[in-house]
Amino acid sequence: MIYTLITILTLISSLFGSLITPENNSTLNYTHVLFEWEQEFNAESYILHIDTNPQFENPLILDAYTNMYIDTENIDWDSNYHWKVRKKYDDDSLGEWSDVFTFSTNSRLSTAYSIIEDDDDYQPGVTLFSSFFNYFSAMIDIDGNEIWNSGDKPIVYYNTDFYGQLFGCYVNNDLENYLPGIEFSIDNEFLWEEPNDDFLHHELLQLPDGNYMGLIETVRQGPIPEGPWTPLYQSQGYNCDGTDEFPWVGDKIIIWDKDTKDVIWEWDTFDYFSMLDYDILGSTWFEGFGNGRYDWTHANAFYPTYDASGNLEYIYLSSRHLSRITKIEYDTKDIVWNMGLDLPSDDVDCGQNIGFSWQHGLTVYEQGENAKIVTLDNGNLSQTLLDTDYPTSRALEISVDQYQNGCDAVISQEYSLPEDYFGFASGNVQRLDNGNLLIVTVGGSGTALEVSEFGDVIWEG
Repeated sequence: MIYTLITILTLISSLFGSLITPENNSTLNYTHVLFEWEQEFNAESYILHIDTNPQFENPLILDAYTNMYIDTENIDWDSNYHWKVRKKYDDDSLGEWSDVFTFSTNSRLSTAYSIIEDDDDYQPGVTLFSSFFNYFSAMIDIDGNEIWNSGDKPIVYYNTDFYGQLFGCYVNNDLENYLPGIEFSIDNEFLWEEPNDDFLHHELLQLPDGNYMGLIETVRQGPIPEGPWTPLYQSQGYNCDGTDEFPWVGDKIIIWDKDTKDVIWEWDTFDYFSMLDYDILGSTWFEGFGNGRYDWTHANAFYPTYDASGNLEYIYLSSRHLSRITKIEYDTKDIVWNMGLDLPSDDVDCGQNIGFSWQHGLTVYEQGENAKIVTLDNGNLSQTLLDTDYPTSRALEISVDQYQNGCDAVISQEYSLPEDYFGFASGNVQRLDNGNLLIVTVGGSGTALEVSEFGDVIWEG
């Protein structure tokens, strides 16, 4: 029995010496690398050697006090590396070297850099962004170093939940709906993919119960209203007399079952918004003429909130082309209030004087029935609504007080971007843990700004 026990312990010790990650001959799409190996019996610590030379002629020597080590400083793009470990006992004697594993890194994809104005007030972390122009995603650190990217997979990042899960889409031109929504890993593995029955866009998120919520397009026939665009449509034979003769594109909030991918809940803008309301001041009807369909609501963000028991209670929805944010009760699907630009239906309850237009991004901090909402006012209509000298994008925090028949809304924090950072499309604003705002805009060829509550720029990427 003693002999058998010694044999088992010897076998376990040998197995625990195996290297785990990075896997042998793997290719990494990140430069912050987790090195992990099996726990070895009776090891006090470990010595990790990393070298670009397989003979380890000039290795980087690192001390690890557990069976893993994260290197954030020494791995570079477009490089090949070899690594091995050995155990160190409490008497400073050393065990045998493990096998040698080899890995390589891909190329960086962005030309990102950073400008640090005040590193003492910088929120520690990394900034993740994506590009719809050439279909990639990347992550940079405080110094502007690209530390992760989507490699050879055309992944466009949408958002991250509170647990660090990554959501977005990828390009597949073989599909009619060519941007399927996905949950993906840091290794660019697809963990879940929506059914692709409709065109999903802008937003996808996993709910606490495991099911997935997303935004899809929905289309119905509608009228062509009278406006400066009317002669264009009449020249092509449309009546423009109030009859339903032209396709309008709205949006649905969808919840899919995580396993079957069946639709288990939906909310359609056509059922709850009036078609009297549309982009009166912008260019969307002229664009609709060229596209052969009218992009009516262009919802681009939602934000679910929960009751004290963790049940889904409300969903906030941003409809870009209506310059509107809506609070929806999950159980009844009723609209609690609409905030934003006043339109002919008179369905907007508050915030008419705030003047945000064509907004992107939506984060909600509920305080009972009231809320603070953080969004990027893209400001496409700012010269008309706010009499600005140039189109002006703003980071906004809006305080919303709800009462029985509506709401009141006022700006509680505002930061206006310079003229050359105007974001005509896309973008986001996030409230960071240190109270600063992270503002992302396509202006300035794609820019992220961390701004303090006093309006000082802390960091720029």
